[in-house]
Amino acid sequence: MVFIKYIFILFLLINNSCTNTRILLEGTKQVINKTSKDVPKIASNKDVSIGHYKVGNPYEINGIEYIPKLVSKYDEIGIASWYGPKFNLKKTSNGEIFYQDEISAAHKTLPLPSIVKVTNITSNRVIYLRVNDRGPFVNDRIIDFSKKAAIKFNFYEKGMADVRVQLIDSGPHLLEKKYLNHGFLTTYAKNIDLVKNRKIIKNSSVLLQVGAFKEKKNALNLINFLKSKINDNLFIKDILILDNELIYKVFAGPFKEESVAKEVANKLLELGFNTIYKKE
Repeated sequence: MVFIKYIFILFLLINNSCTNTRILLEGTKQVINKTSKDVPKIASNKDVSIGHYKVGNPYEINGIEYIPKLVSKYDEIGIASWYGPKFNLKKTSNGEIFYQDEISAAHKTLPLPSIVKVTNITSNRVIYLRVNDRGPFVNDRIIDFSKKAAIKFNFYEKGMADVRVQLIDSGPHLLEKKYLNHGFLTTYAKNIDLVKNRKIIKNSSVLLQVGAFKEKKNALNLINFLKSKINDNLFIKDILILDNELIYKVFAGPFKEESVAKEVANKLLELGFNTIYKKE
């Protein structure tokens, strides 16, 4: 009888030990699961492109030296071309992947990435592009579109287009993946462009009208010529006249002080341009 009693007590001890072990194991599992769930996730790079921001060092292609620069303004007229098949799925100059069927662009010297506004001089069509590569390195071409961008801008079959390229923005924030979405990028760039134009109007006091043209290309050519001659803001205003006809007026300014405007007017007169004062 005593022997049976000892066996019963031993059974209870073993059973209790197993129960405690199971409770301990299950409790540990719950703690691990809870800990895994409650620990804040480490921030990942999933919202950033695989590329990097760069201005870059001077480099040479076909005997011509190119010097990348960090600039706040860029406004040039020239020829746009496009590139695609030979470079598809290869790395761009800032380490991203080039996809010919997505919208992007290449430029010789602007920081990477940058956003530019490109205007077709003939059709007045506008597109905003994210620049993440270097090129083009042919003649007087100033920007290379991806294949899809060229299709969207309606010069894919022709191969080239006369354009005006203006810098809108640049910086490491443009590495965020949301800027790879062309719809988002366009809205973002348009807002910056609008704010810049409003500032020009708000700060205006005196403008100098330098010329008026029926063809926008001629107005842009004048701006391109004058940029190397006078160190002042130059822009075009589209003016609607009789019979719904547009003329393109080229202005210098705005100038807060009339004395400064007169100095610029004298410079322009020396270059052979009579000016008209406009107060805004």
